[in-house]
Amino acid sequence: MPLPITIKATDDWVQLISGETLKGELIGTIEKSQNSFDQTIEFDSDDLGDQEIDLEDIKTLKTARSFKVLLNSGEVHTGSLLITGDTLIISNKIQTRVPVNQVVSIYRGVDTERENWDVDFFIGANFSKGNTDELSIATSIDAERKTVKSRVLLRYASNIAESAGENTAKNHIVDGSYDINLSPRLFLRPIKMTLDSDKFQNIAYRINGSMQVGYFLFTQSNFEWDVSLGPGIQYTHFDTVQEGDSDDEMSPTVLFSSKIDYELFENVDLSHTYDFNWSTHSAGGMRHTNNLGLDIEMIEDLDFSIKLVWDHLSNPKANSSDITPQKDDCKLNFGLSFAF
Repeated sequence: MPLPITIKATDDWVQLISGETLKGELIGTIEKSQNSFDQTIEFDSDDLGDQEIDLEDIKTLKTARSFKVLLNSGEVHTGSLLITGDTLIISNKIQTRVPVNQVVSIYRGVDTERENWDVDFFIGANFSKGNTDELSIATSIDAERKTVKSRVLLRYASNIAESAGENTAKNHIVDGSYDINLSPRLFLRPIKMTLDSDKFQNIAYRINGSMQVGYFLFTQSNFEWDVSLGPGIQYTHFDTVQEGDSDDEMSPTVLFSSKIDYELFENVDLSHTYDFNWSTHSAGGMRHTNNLGLDIEMIEDLDFSIKLVWDHLSNPKANSSDITPQKDDCKLNFGLSFAF
């Protein structure tokens, strides 16, 4: 005989086609992304902990709280949820009935704006004291805001090194973009802005603005990859130049971007971002920017991180001393990352 199960009004609960019933808390679709095509939910069972359940295995699901639901038509509905068979009923002031196979993602309603944000802070440092006095510090802050309709990506990174009292590296970059979801996979990036400086690349500052159209190639629970392409414009002010040369350049650009997040193992994550920027020869020519990261979880929210950065500029500009910077810059940093 089946044992009775007591469900409170504040409980979410799910009954599987097999007859098993779990109570607890619905988290949402896997990856909590506007582009989740796995049709899989995450459910925090009171007794069994986090469980991943395919929607096709659910006979009944009922929530006590409100959720946001994105449909493949692009519509967004908010309310408590009831799944019975192949139908999802979203209850607010009115009831909306839709087939379960039209669901792209389910989000828990957020109480505060900060719950929309994921922020990761990294710091790495190397010290040497004695016959050689060296100090290098690398920092980065990555922030991402996701909703069912849009995404904001923000990044700041710097690398400063000093040897025997003299700077041997000094660069900063600030990057931001805003995405509007046109469909479950297609998005418009009306603005992407980058401001960077690198004394040893003879760049006092460089501003790049572009507009792109993007597409999610993969949106699995452990692997997400999006690419984007579009035109832009770039303004570069050089630190010093040879006599007779202009100290600034304005150029049209074409920008290709790629962003990958991959869960290698349960506690190991791999990330890679790549930007290819084409500009005129006098403005620096082709520029490749790679950022590869490997994060190994130590304790909750604290990771040991390895960061590899490779920048290539096809035509760096010589400075006033007739010294042309190297085309390639590679940096390998070890440090700690804190996520919140």
